[in-house]
Amino acid sequence: MAAVAKSGEAHAAPGAAWTVVLVVLWYTSSMLAITTSKLTMEAAKVPLMLCSAQFLSAALISGGTLALQGLRPGLPGGEAKVLAGIAVTYTLGFFFTNLAFSLAHASFVETVKSGEPISTVVLAYALLGELEASATYASLLPVVVGVGMASSGEAGGSFAAFAATVGSNFGFSARAVFAKQLKRDHPESLPAVSDVGLFWHISVLGLLALLPLAVLSEGAALRAAFDSAGFQPARFVSVVLLNGIMYTGYNQFSFMVLSRVSTATHAVLNVCRRVCVIGVTTLFFGTPLSLLNGIGVGIAVLGMFWFTHAKTSSLQKKQA
Repeated sequence: MAAVAKSGEAHAAPGAAWTVVLVVLWYTSSMLAITTSKLTMEAAKVPLMLCSAQFLSAALISGGTLALQGLRPGLPGGEAKVLAGIAVTYTLGFFFTNLAFSLAHASFVETVKSGEPISTVVLAYALLGELEASATYASLLPVVVGVGMASSGEAGGSFAAFAATVGSNFGFSARAVFAKQLKRDHPESLPAVSDVGLFWHISVLGLLALLPLAVLSEGAALRAAFDSAGFQPARFVSVVLLNGIMYTGYNQFSFMVLSRVSTATHAVLNVCRRVCVIGVTTLFFGTPLSLLNGIGVGIAVLGMFWFTHAKTSSLQKKQA
């Protein structure tokens, strides 16, 4: 029996080590994606162009991944309507995120994005009629208070930046609601059984919708930026290319981590990821952070942990 146990531990150790590697890659690619998004928006305020570049990278890389797996995405069938809803809300989520980066500090945007559980609860009730336990609702209070404290003073942003970030929260929350509907109503479809397949579909649909709009509305602004004195075209293009790869990577690594750990563990890891992102972007961009701002970030993070715990406990009780 001892030999069997040791054998099991030996097999489990490499698996655990690989999970740690994936988490490190997820965190690193996330921090690089967000940092390069902010750098791009500082050089030229073209959020639609940046989204288009991100979706192009995601479509190419996820398409290649599907090909290596021997899967052919093809055109959507009966799930097309729900898939379109996911693509639209996902696209809006990233557009508003990039817009917020053009209007405020990256740390401010990421702190306000920690309020995403609020929009998730609101939309789950409005669209699916889902009610939460009282502890889940209570956990949202410190998130609201913390975000408010962290957003005050010089570290904060304008109302437009706050509104754009809240818009991104609702976009991503709506995407999660539609994704749940996809798995419920079309469980056999490729986007429902493969996260990479879903990522490919929403990236292609988002690119088709955004690229013409980006060229029409931001083409002149991008040309003006390239023609301006002091602009570095090679550096700008390099940052955008790196951003696209890191954007794709952090989404793919997130899916890979989720496939190896429980949903609750992934949620906690995601909270920790956001803490790391806030810290790194604050240091990298030299964002002034007062004691009140720091306490606010801490309260918001604790609220996120409480929300994750309350949500997980509620699900476990329902399944019992």
